[in-house]
Amino acid sequence: MNIRTTVLAIAAAIFCTNAQAQSPACDGLSPEAKAVAQNVMDTAYSYACCDDTIAACLKSDPACKLPKLLASEACRLAGAGKSAADIKHIFDQRAMSMGSLGKAAVIEKRAEHLWGNPNAKVVVSIYLCGRCPYCSRHVPALIEALEKSPLKDKVALNLRLFPIKSHDNSTPAALGVEAAAQLGQAWPFLLKVYKNFDSYTNENLVSWARELGLDEASFRQKMQDSAVRDIVVNSKKEGLINNVESTPTFFINGHKVQGTFDVQSMLSMIEEAAE
Repeated sequence: MNIRTTVLAIAAAIFCTNAQAQSPACDGLSPEAKAVAQNVMDTAYSYACCDDTIAACLKSDPACKLPKLLASEACRLAGAGKSAADIKHIFDQRAMSMGSLGKAAVIEKRAEHLWGNPNAKVVVSIYLCGRCPYCSRHVPALIEALEKSPLKDKVALNLRLFPIKSHDNSTPAALGVEAAAQLGQAWPFLLKVYKNFDSYTNENLVSWARELGLDEASFRQKMQDSAVRDIVVNSKKEGLINNVESTPTFFINGHKVQGTFDVQSMLSMIEEAAE
């Protein structure tokens, strides 16, 4: 056994003994990945709940959940090939996202725009565009993950329309989503728009509404309704006030989520906020 292999083996043994991160994300990691995760836990601090490194918090305060979540994320990200520096940067962004700095943004919450538990402690507001290719992947992925998660009953997703001019037909798509919202089918309609992203036409909006059982005449009328347009316009204005620059942009309880979207990180942050 060479020196490098010996060092990694020792690091892996220390990791298993000291990290106490009993998580499926930590199982089966290579010695290299375990060493990266251990490095993060030995040098990165828990930004809430416990005032020490993640590794120290895992030992000293078993009731504190955040270090356990961070340890699990360190393992998952290390297993995905992230470096210790990358992971610590992601954790810094997470700390900002979870409201450790700054005042929460004011975001309207309308009953017809909610998915999940309307009385949930955690509200994830999503500024999105019906013609945004990233939204068409990330938003359904988050919903699919939540559907399979115990967190489903602990969160409400709040749809905020933010049509972007550079996306063709973004305004008609937004009006279609809001028309469906006024008829009680905001999220099913949005997901249908995203599922059929590559076959989008403005006339297909009516076909998709019909497939969801919405009355065609009522849907067309809503799309032409000035009140529906005002809701879309006000949602866009709100996003601009809240410094939304692209879609999708996520806010957890009014705090803007920093960094690149990662569905598993989002679930971890929702779990943290639900505590």
